[in-house]
Amino acid sequence: MLEFTNRVVKREKNTKSIASLKQKRPNEVELPVKAIRTETSKQLVTSVVDVGPPADWVKINIRQTRDCFEVYALVPGLLREEVRVQSDPAGRLVITGQPEQADNPWGITSFKKVVSLPARINPLQTSAVISLHGRLFVRVPFESNS
Repeated sequence: MLEFTNRVVKREKNTKSIASLKQKRPNEVELPVKAIRTETSKQLVTSVVDVGPPADWVKINIRQTRDCFEVYALVPGLLREEVRVQSDPAGRLVITGQPEQADNPWGITSFKKVVSLPARINPLQTSAVISLHGRLFVRVPFESNS
């Protein structure tokens, strides 16, 4: 695991030097492996990491509102019972997908994505809804101080 982390950090450094040459903003730079994607939008810094084989076909966007994070994910071809969402108070959200048919004609593979949010959250109030067409919406409230 340590070796994988070192490779990601090394690639991240290479990406930064490429970005400075091309004068791109940090959120427009894609890492060669696409193992880690950092988004900076209104000072919201999150990371999305693939655990296991990369699942580039799963798209994730995160937005911060007044009282929660909103996580939007596209998981086309998966049914509600094939997608699982877990969260912990430290601000980690784990989204996994396991198609019932491993040899499906669409090439949908199992995946596990870990989303690290920049604040503590309330996992008991986290809710997830998936639509018929594979659009996943997760509402992740901030930890209450009361």
